[in-house]
Amino acid sequence: MASAQQKRQQRSQLRDQGFKFLEVCLPSQTVERIDRLKTALGAESRNEVLLHLIHGTLDDARLPADSAQMELGMQ
Repeated sequence: MASAQQKRQQRSQLRDQGFKFLEVCLPSQTVERIDRLKTALGAESRNEVLLHLIHGTLDDARLPADSAQMELGMQ
């Protein structure tokens, strides 16, 4: 169970850095779209894709939609 221990340590380190965890239930089609964006962006994780999209829409200085965001919105 080394991987479970590593995951707990990683989550603890992220909490120490000021991160909070949020669990969401999404339709499988949405997850598939996130996975396609992950590939298109060359992202390492779904988390990275979601952060990219959230920062693009919630930041005070809103970024113009990039092609990946437009692709997500058009499907």
